[in-house]
Amino acid sequence: MEYTISLDNLKRKLKKEENKLPMFSRTTESWSKFTVDNNGTTFYYSNYDNGLYDENKNPLTQVAEPDPKYIQIISETRSRVKSDKPYWIRILLGHACNYSCSYCMQKDIGNPDERAKITTTDYFIEQLNKLDFSRLTKIDLWGGETLLYWKTIEEIMTKFDREGLEWYIPTNGTPLQMKHVEFFSKLKGKVGIGISHDGPGHVALRGEEFLHKKVEVLKALQKAGIQFSFNPVISKTNYDLFQINKFFYDYCVENGIDTKPIGISWTLGHNHDYENIHNSADHVIGGESLEKFGVILRQYLDKCIEQYFGGVDHKLMNNALFHGGMGVLPYIDTLKQQILPTTTTSCGVDDEGVLSVDMKGNVRTCPHTDESFIGGHLEALDQVKLKNVDLDRYERHCKSCSVFRLCKSNCPIQVPDDVFYSNCAIEKVYHRAIQETAFKILFKSPVTLHET
Repeated sequence: MEYTISLDNLKRKLKKEENKLPMFSRTTESWSKFTVDNNGTTFYYSNYDNGLYDENKNPLTQVAEPDPKYIQIISETRSRVKSDKPYWIRILLGHACNYSCSYCMQKDIGNPDERAKITTTDYFIEQLNKLDFSRLTKIDLWGGETLLYWKTIEEIMTKFDREGLEWYIPTNGTPLQMKHVEFFSKLKGKVGIGISHDGPGHVALRGEEFLHKKVEVLKALQKAGIQFSFNPVISKTNYDLFQINKFFYDYCVENGIDTKPIGISWTLGHNHDYENIHNSADHVIGGESLEKFGVILRQYLDKCIEQYFGGVDHKLMNNALFHGGMGVLPYIDTLKQQILPTTTTSCGVDDEGVLSVDMKGNVRTCPHTDESFIGGHLEALDQVKLKNVDLDRYERHCKSCSVFRLCKSNCPIQVPDDVFYSNCAIEKVYHRAIQETAFKILFKSPVTLHET
């Protein structure tokens, strides 16, 4: 079905949808006021529609017609149910891991051996085959340590591989071998690998250093055209972005690995513990550390500007803060076109087309949750209801925040307010730096936030 709709009609449609959906604001009038430091000009940012406006609320950037898929996407978000026509499937293989990272809450840890094929694999594949894959574009395979489940991975990837499909495999990197490279290189789909490594903080936070043993494997990945990134966690004891970048840059250069296609995908350390007493809480940046991180973050982004626009080589690798994800450059594109938000969570958990399942066919809130987050089963997908998620934070907390478009209310799993606020604090520092750096590039001047 083709959709043709004007921006005004789209906003009216959204307004109508809002009356049925309690999660979202009943008003689109939510603004943040900024001034351009160099000339004192005032501009307004709409916290609701991601637009930039002058003092008379006239658009400062091109107002583009939304992508025709937008109406379908918005109709499937803010939802606790799941579609049998997913475009993204996230598969939890299990929680087994050979590491015991200090901030991780996985339970099945310590055994480094590759697991036998999961006994429910054939049944699981049979259940997935009942879904409509006509718009499927991405499949994630998650652990634990994902590659410990290699025998199961081979079967799943062989069964569902096809042209145009993206596979994503996170790994701590220690089990990565040539056999994996050889298998991935023969697939029709595109494989992306995220290597969890904390740079200079790795040994203290995660375990024994191993990258020196993986040089030839990483070179082979590059030769085969398989994309990989380094994924460090920004935490209370490991937040110097320059030092983390230097660690990976030096490692690559010293070992003859090309830095250009490799990205650094920063992950903010969050507290996901309902009781706020376990190890994850100890690693969330706060207080003085958060202030220091904020300073480093803005200095780092300034150096990214100098390197990208000024040709100054600061030896900074491509990264999700500036180049990718919803970093500075992609965010500028949304500002130029006033692209409206399409989901209400950062991970898509409230999107009917995003399906997270385990190997027993259970539908979970996300791949990182335990059995208490099982909301149903693939055999009765029409009866699935997401459990233990909070989709009302926009109304309670986020609708007057200038970086809601970027952070989307953080992880939607239900936690007490004090846990949420500790996560919110780091999100605001992180995303305000991205937003104000984007404004700095657009207005060719630093900007100052006055009120929101």
